[in-house]
Amino acid sequence: MPRTADRGLDRRILNAALRLWRTKGEKGLTLRAVAREARTTTTTVYKRFRNKEEILFGLAERVRVRFAEVLIKSPTIEEAYRRYLRLAANHPREYKLLYGPAWVHVLGKGRPRPSKDWMQSQLAVRFGGEPRDYEGFFYVIFLLTHGAASLIAVAPKAQETRIAEENCIAICDLLLQNIHIFRQREQPAGA
Repeated sequence: MPRTADRGLDRRILNAALRLWRTKGEKGLTLRAVAREARTTTTTVYKRFRNKEEILFGLAERVRVRFAEVLIKSPTIEEAYRRYLRLAANHPREYKLLYGPAWVHVLGKGRPRPSKDWMQSQLAVRFGGEPRDYEGFFYVIFLLTHGAASLIAVAPKAQETRIAEENCIAICDLLLQNIHIFRQREQPAGA
């Protein structure tokens, strides 16, 4: 009788890799350890993922999807950037994974950016215009919150982390109150 393919094997491997990543970080994430944790063989893991880097990309993609789901469920733009900072504080290893070497593959040009699309749409609804009018503002908020979130992920329990978070939120709130400065306007003909 022929063997049937394990349809959930990729998921099981990535689940095992994520458990190892959360508990041991990158040093504990070897293909042999992943195979053991997933209750399969190292050869099987190699057949699904060529190397550790591919597993990291798969994990980073999962984190991107999960973080985006949390952010786009925010009732307001203000709540979205607050949630973003909490994600970094509550899931520092996942945050570092997402914005480590894998970020260009997971968030690079042409890749889905549901959080960006959501925020630009929310801004257009709230302030008028088209979502594309707010791309610059999105990047201002993203780069500001990412900087603070990167610091937070390094030392999530430190007092300085709370100060960074509070300052980031205050600045984001102020920028949002002054969004007219950032809104892209159509250029006159011949400009």
